[in-house]
Amino acid sequence: MKKSLSRRLSEIQSEEHIVHTGLRDALFDSVGPLFDEPDRKSFPLRPSACLKPMRDLFYDLIIFYAPGTIPKADFDARVKLIFQFGHMTETLMKKVCAHNFSVQYDQERVKYGELVDAQGNKIELSGAIGWAMELDGKLYLCDSKSIGDFPFKKAPKEEHIAQLQLYMHSDWGRANSVNAAILLYFNKNTSDIKCIQFDYDAELAQNIVDRFKKVWEYYLRDEVPPREYLAGCDWQADYSSYKDYDNIEFVEGGERRTISANEFSPSVGKYDKAAVRGFVEKYGNTKVAYKDASVCVVYRDGRLELAVEPE
Repeated sequence: MKKSLSRRLSEIQSEEHIVHTGLRDALFDSVGPLFDEPDRKSFPLRPSACLKPMRDLFYDLIIFYAPGTIPKADFDARVKLIFQFGHMTETLMKKVCAHNFSVQYDQERVKYGELVDAQGNKIELSGAIGWAMELDGKLYLCDSKSIGDFPFKKAPKEEHIAQLQLYMHSDWGRANSVNAAILLYFNKNTSDIKCIQFDYDAELAQNIVDRFKKVWEYYLRDEVPPREYLAGCDWQADYSSYKDYDNIEFVEGGERRTISANEFSPSVGKYDKAAVRGFVEKYGNTKVAYKDASVCVVYRDGRLELAVEPE
């Protein structure tokens, strides 16, 4: 039997074949209807989004209050599955912790700040913690994250630290004297676990809250925040759900103001990130007519790059 199985396996591996393409597509097509919650509206300024680009948060607020007014790219089915496996990992790690330690405040809803809208109504900034756990007579805030090999080596991630700082900064965190947190990183490739402990930083937490308030102020003024990241230069911009919409002003063929410069154009490469940053910071989408060439920044294939037109 073993020889027969080996022979059959060799035959399958040597053949040019695709196994159930239709089934694979059907499975991915099921992800959205299964896990999307179109009727559930979550306020965009939440702990897990605290380090998102300010412009993304601004656009999130717009479509939260006026759905459909701005195009937003949906997540790929594979990304949605990654989120679900992350939730499953948290449940698993919490169960493992509960076997030896006292797990408390599971998914406790906590408040870490508030906003005031144009009518003077207060909006609570809140979120649900992972859980808390008692170690050596102290209560620790805990959360788990599922990540791959490379980020596992580099862990922790800034956004995870920031998220837990907000939870420790909350009314619950202060009332229970939660002054330290533990991040449990689960390597989804090797099943290894990394446990990282860090202390509460009140100043850092307040700065994160203030960043949310700043975004809210931009929203109330209906003013798009300045760019923090650029497509093709920063991964934060590359992974933005609003990337195409946010770069409309740089699309080729669009209207641009032209200014003249009595000097020769700078000598830079096509994909020189520093040059792109400097140009956008100084000129935005303006075209600069130098002595030898006209230069502007254009949005092509999901990235910003310098376009040079000889005079």
